[in-house]
Amino acid sequence: MRSAAAGISTRQVGKRGPKVTVSKRSSQPAVPQRAANTVRATGVLLALVFGAIAVVNGLASLIPGLGPVSSAAARFAPTIAPMATVVGAIVLGFGIVWLRRGRRWTGAAMTGFGVVSTIANLAVVIVLLVAITSAGGSVNLFTATFGLSAIDSASPDRKEVYDKSSSGDDLSVSIYEPERAKGSAPTIMYVHGGGWIAGDPNAASSELRELADHGYLVVSVEYELATLDNATWQSAPSQVACAASWIQTHADTIGADTDRLAFWGESSGSNMVANTAGAAAQGDAESSCGGKVPVPAAVIADYPAFDVTGLYENAPTGPGAGSGTRLFATSYTGGTPKEYPDRYSVADSVTHLKAPAPPMLMMTAMRDDVITPTDQLSWAESARSRGVDVKTVKVPLANHAYTQKAKNSIGSQGHLSIAEAYLSEQLR
Repeated sequence: MRSAAAGISTRQVGKRGPKVTVSKRSSQPAVPQRAANTVRATGVLLALVFGAIAVVNGLASLIPGLGPVSSAAARFAPTIAPMATVVGAIVLGFGIVWLRRGRRWTGAAMTGFGVVSTIANLAVVIVLLVAITSAGGSVNLFTATFGLSAIDSASPDRKEVYDKSSSGDDLSVSIYEPERAKGSAPTIMYVHGGGWIAGDPNAASSELRELADHGYLVVSVEYELATLDNATWQSAPSQVACAASWIQTHADTIGADTDRLAFWGESSGSNMVANTAGAAAQGDAESSCGGKVPVPAAVIADYPAFDVTGLYENAPTGPGAGSGTRLFATSYTGGTPKEYPDRYSVADSVTHLKAPAPPMLMMTAMRDDVITPTDQLSWAESARSRGVDVKTVKVPLANHAYTQKAKNSIGSQGHLSIAEAYLSEQLR
């Protein structure tokens, strides 16, 4: 028996049993609908969050006066600006779709975030690309956007002990060999940074492997790190000099062409390779293991700590400024410039650089809040006045250690390609 009410049926159970009413309507369609609503809400929320992050990154990269936000953006912009541009474009697309569906507030917010983040981050990318290409470098923008990888994911082909630390521990060199080397290969001695108190010779192993893949024999040096109780202003540079001597002594064994030898350092490592190169050119380099220290054909310095006195006296202050610069200087030298003026004089690179010091490429991050860019550029002018051939490359919108956030980033590709172009001229 069918009820007159729509969708209701009545069934008799037995002859005199009770009537059972069963609804034909189902609540099942409501479950997928709620799930779809949840997905849409989550998508909108994610679009707004990522859009806001991309906006902050783009604007803070372009505007230097936003304290810690600008500092952080400058540190990561050379890595994430291409991805942030893509994110901005995607958010913009979602915003337009949402506006067409009549969702005015969320649509307008997503559209606004999308427009601003796309334009701002694209401007960052363009500024960096112009600076890099003007300096002789190149960037694969697709790889910089979608091909990022860990900066330390490679491993050296082998390690060799070259000396002992002051406490008797082994010091080794990590060797990255070119695949198809015919005879001896142009050689790079690489010295890591870390304010003399930290760092690892293989922290940028992915970049060192790429240099080896491009035909260079790369020898990355481990040296003694400073502590508050162990100033290494004498020992660490002499160990770097020893590593250079070791390369020359073992050139035939490792396949090094010492006539095409370059020293490459970053941050505090730049200080030691510059000082070693200058002292070797003057004939007074001190090696912890003895032997003659070779004079390189070129020196490359990334965001260098050339002015140790300035590192202490001109330590950046205020919100977002790099911390620890005075700790770096005092740990390395054992005290302040007032306490140990002679030690600071020895550590300052300008002391060692005068003709006939080898030519140098210096790459300066213009938003560096660890080593003041004006100190770096002033040092370059002082070196030039002493007859040293110094080429400076100013990397805009970049902070200290901008190269080491990810392999294949604009920063990583940029400094590698600029340096390789320079080496191709100097190591001919």
